[in-house]
Amino acid sequence: MTPPIAGPIIENPLHGERIRFLKTAPETDGALVQYESWLVPGGSVGVPHLHPVQESQFTVVSGNASFSIDGEPFELGPGHTLTVPPGTPHCLWNAGDVEAHLIVEFRPGLLKQEFSETTFGLARDGKHHLRGVRNVLQWAVITAAYRRETRPLGQPHWLRLGLLALAPAGWLVGYRAHYPRYCTRPDGQPDGPDGPHLIPNIDRLAG
Repeated sequence: MTPPIAGPIIENPLHGERIRFLKTAPETDGALVQYESWLVPGGSVGVPHLHPVQESQFTVVSGNASFSIDGEPFELGPGHTLTVPPGTPHCLWNAGDVEAHLIVEFRPGLLKQEFSETTFGLARDGKHHLRGVRNVLQWAVITAAYRRETRPLGQPHWLRLGLLALAPAGWLVGYRAHYPRYCTRPDGQPDGPDGPHLIPNIDRLAG
């Protein structure tokens, strides 16, 4: 079997994380997304969150990684692996003074790659806050399109419902959950103009 071609390294300057995809959902028939992650000292994967239907697994290659799993703290060193079941609140950060290098896997793969590409790209472009009408509509589209992939904790229920309600308006005025300029695939293009699999439908928005 031909080994997968690793993609380019992409950076999220907001959280101090860099990632490089090793295996993608199309390559694994949707079963798995695997990537390398580098966290600078003090870096994190963002706010505490959960993945409604995905199992996530973290293997530390070098450095140390700090976790909070359903409120329980863990510290992992090189060679250690931690598996987080679907629906489990968790967070990951680097509390050490050297960079942490991990291998991260998500099962099933779903749209984890597209979500990471988009959120990392928006962070690089400085469009990572829920401020201003344009940013609110953009994040409404992302919240609706990737609701199976991730759910932030501590977000007021009214805010999440409001974002879901605004998502169709965001799509109508041209905001998307994925953009060609953020794509890391070898051909530089998603599956369609903006990834037809990301177009929301009534069931996803109402589910």
